[in-house]
Amino acid sequence: MVKIPVTEGRKKLRAEAEARLARDPPGTDPSQASLDVLRELQVHQIELEMQNEELRRALASLEEAHERYVSLYEFAPIAYVMVNGDGTISEVNLAGEPLFGVDRSLLRGSKFAAHVDPEDGDRWHRTFTKAVRSKERQAAAFKLRRPDGANCFTWIELVPVEAGADPVVRIALADITEYRRMEAELRATQARLSVAARLASMDTLAAGVAHEINNPLAANLADHGMALTTVRKVRDDLRGSEPLDRNAQAEFLDTAIEELNEAREASRRIERIVRDLKVFGQNHAPKQAVRLTDIVEQAMRWVPTAVRSEATVRVENGGAPDVDATPSQIVQVVVNLLTNAAKAARPGRPSLIIARIGPGDPGMARLEIIDNGGGIAPHVLPRIFDPFFTTGDVGEGMGLGLSTCHAIVTAHAGTLTVTSDVGMGTTVRVELPAATAA
Repeated sequence: MVKIPVTEGRKKLRAEAEARLARDPPGTDPSQASLDVLRELQVHQIELEMQNEELRRALASLEEAHERYVSLYEFAPIAYVMVNGDGTISEVNLAGEPLFGVDRSLLRGSKFAAHVDPEDGDRWHRTFTKAVRSKERQAAAFKLRRPDGANCFTWIELVPVEAGADPVVRIALADITEYRRMEAELRATQARLSVAARLASMDTLAAGVAHEINNPLAANLADHGMALTTVRKVRDDLRGSEPLDRNAQAEFLDTAIEELNEAREASRRIERIVRDLKVFGQNHAPKQAVRLTDIVEQAMRWVPTAVRSEATVRVENGGAPDVDATPSQIVQVVVNLLTNAAKAARPGRPSLIIARIGPGDPGMARLEIIDNGGGIAPHVLPRIFDPFFTTGDVGEGMGLGLSTCHAIVTAHAGTLTVTSDVGMGTTVRVELPAATAA
């Protein structure tokens, strides 16, 4: 029971009430005024009881809300820290202990900056100062240094709040150490995939090199052999004792010259192939203005022999602008797309591949590889850019072709899209930025 302080006014009021009660004691037959007062008191008593019940319910709700708040704050999966305007930690929840590696009783009163890795110290000071002065939310990744020397990567959000004269900053910290580790593994995996993609294209490249070099090399050897035979015959005739037919000897030498010229042309063709092969391997070469027609022409020399022997490739040039690209990488894209188009041919149906070149969206040039093959099923189409996804049989490739093409085109700030109708064919559309004027 709450004890009310007894004051002089309270004593006087009490004495007057007792005197009145003595003058007009309650009887068995109370007056109407007494009944009214009694009724008023009873009503007032009921009101007080109702108010008390409402207060009890409000108190119970407040206690329940407080318990919920404590549970959410203390047992949250991320760390919550209250920091004063001078950077001193005032409150820390349970999740903060493993994050900082320090008992939270020791964290209270310490400077938050003392737990930030020195490498990120200046950046933390700038971020915290900006949050306090601008009273705006700030967020960034910081590295914490635990007492045992281990680092903890965290994503930190700072929310300034009004709390009297001294500003207060609420800080939420999420541990992203595992995420950073997975990110590093992902980069390493992407690097391995890039190597795997290059290795996967070696079969295509080796087949193209073997085919392109074998024919001119064979012609070179044959022409040199025939020229050598002809020159030897002329030499033997000159050394002989028989009279010579000068016209006949001249014809022999003309034949040798013609054969040597053909051998020289074959050698130049081999030289051009080797030069193209060198360019093909320059994946880190700088970008330059290049014509899509030249890209397609060069790619045609590297596609497997089966593509050119079993499929008709038609180039439709619609006057596209030059593109800003690394030629070797775009050649690799076109080789992959032409090879895929040839593999999509339907049995018993002549395979036609159209390489259509023309202007694309504003500021872009477009290359479309269109085939009349079997098409791609709708449920397969969303997955065609996934690494290692392939519809071919085991041993027919690793499924890196389109994934690699998509990565190369995207790196050139371009787009690669695929549309397909089952039984009708597939269209692969590549758009690349047009070369800027000097």
